[in-house]
Amino acid sequence: MIANSDAAQAGRYLGKTGIQAGLQCPRHLHQLVHNPTRAKREETLAMRTGTRVGEQARKAFAGGVCVARDGGADAALAQTQRLLDDPGVDAIFEAAFAADGIIVYVDVLRRAARGWELIEVKASTGVKDTHIDDVAIQLSVAGRAGLNVERAYLMHINGGYIHEGDGEYPGLFVLEEITAKARAHVAFIDTQIAALQEILAGAEPEVHPGPQCKQPYPCEFRDWCDAQDGGYPVALLPNAAAVVGALLQQGLYDLREVPAELLESDRHLWVRNVTVTGRAELRPGAAHTLEMLAYPRYYLDFECIQFAIPAWRGTSPYQQLPFQWSCHIEREGQALEHHEFLDTCGQDPRREFAERLLAACGERGPIVVYNQSFEKRIIRELADSFADLRVPLLALPERVFDLLPVVRAHYYHPHMKGSWSIKNVLECLVPELSYRHLAGVRDGTQAQAAYLDIVFGDLSVHERQTLTENLRRYCKRDTFAMYAIVERLQTLEHATVPEGTP
Repeated sequence: MIANSDAAQAGRYLGKTGIQAGLQCPRHLHQLVHNPTRAKREETLAMRTGTRVGEQARKAFAGGVCVARDGGADAALAQTQRLLDDPGVDAIFEAAFAADGIIVYVDVLRRAARGWELIEVKASTGVKDTHIDDVAIQLSVAGRAGLNVERAYLMHINGGYIHEGDGEYPGLFVLEEITAKARAHVAFIDTQIAALQEILAGAEPEVHPGPQCKQPYPCEFRDWCDAQDGGYPVALLPNAAAVVGALLQQGLYDLREVPAELLESDRHLWVRNVTVTGRAELRPGAAHTLEMLAYPRYYLDFECIQFAIPAWRGTSPYQQLPFQWSCHIEREGQALEHHEFLDTCGQDPRREFAERLLAACGERGPIVVYNQSFEKRIIRELADSFADLRVPLLALPERVFDLLPVVRAHYYHPHMKGSWSIKNVLECLVPELSYRHLAGVRDGTQAQAAYLDIVFGDLSVHERQTLTENLRRYCKRDTFAMYAIVERLQTLEHATVPEGTP
């Protein structure tokens, strides 16, 4: 019989998501339970991917029955018990178990000879430490609730799978047994759960922003926690996990209060000094480098989609598949030109993407990008896919000029908060072009989500047209942003006041 604790009967549960949040950061869990409105939440692409992968995984368990979640926890627990007692049910999806105030929902339970097999489905391509935590939590709660689990598995994506394009997916998933690893972790998890329950019963713990804010998952309370340390926590220092840890141990939380002598890296000192003064700084040399660029100049940006479950023949899970590009062309003494490509028909767009890219980029002139590794990799993968285009495609990376190192070496604004992303730089250097002014699509993740909605979503014609236009504006902003940054850096350096806050 599935046991319910007094707390469970009262409808007050700590769920697996909360426990995982607490394992990452106890303050995260406390906020999640006591101050959820502080969160900066939105549906992520990872959430959508996980849902899609879970739906596909269930097809491997014929006759499986899904426990309803819309009736509340008590109804889910009761339905789970009925299905466990029915010998005609071989697999249960979202089975609910509660014990000692904790509730978990198991992705898949499969009936075994003397008990059940617990199967956790993940959209990753392998087993991670956090997955062991995940399954250990489920083993702990289900075991205390009276379930006999014979074996535990992680069902994850096969990264080497190549889709045949026929709508079938044999070999897409790998079923990897993790029984021993997960059981060995249960005692630790039980200790952690008890500690987390005590934390929830007390005052909010004092935890300051650090590496735990991003790993293993981005925290939705990061903005609120940053504000508690003056908006400029020491954690914003780039590539500085060890340094940040040492500063936190010394009780230094606000970067503006860190003595300069405690920082050795020139970059860290620069970020600290600019943050303290509150004024942007432009170091000399950017204008000379940029003025050396020949004409015509091609400002280029790609948008790509990654499918956990491949949609097109010959593609693999999480392969970067380009579907859009934008290119602003600057010819000396002439008006700026704009060319673009966007395919939303739902078929593999890579061939036409490559052909039109070659036509737009010509045969000479620097191709300006922001963080060159991405565009270079996509171009090389296209060359591998289309043998007849290989030679001209491989000529493009030889012309690439990366704008990011120039900006990183010469410009910093306190509002960039340790990040030289094009969006942060543009916000400070050319604020009138801020991505905040765009409708619907303001970053790469939203661009991917928009593409999925346009191609595979149930949208009206008007909704599809609106999203398509939003995509065009976003990608166009990326390439115009590079042109604008180049112009502004040169203008500011030649101006009387070099720090040149716009």
